[in-house]
Amino acid sequence: MTDAALPRPDRNALNAFLQREFPQNDCRVERVGERGATVRKPVSVADLRPGGTVSGPTMMAVADVALYVALLGVIGIVPLAVTT
Repeated sequence: MTDAALPRPDRNALNAFLQREFPQNDCRVERVGERGATVRKPVSVADLRPGGTVSGPTMMAVADVALYVALLGVIGIVPLAVTT
């Protein structure tokens, strides 16, 4: 199968998938395509460290979701694509 023939979910399909399968996740897909993705997460006081900086675990969670979404944007929605 060539790259062009792969199913390409849009951000609405990916947001619906994330909401259904990962309801604890509050990241939202802003953009997906060109082998990349942009996701947005609302930051609350619980995500902050002293001085008002966003915590490392919060940033890594957003990066994890973004990479997952970017991959799904290329291969299609395969729920267990990056899990054991």
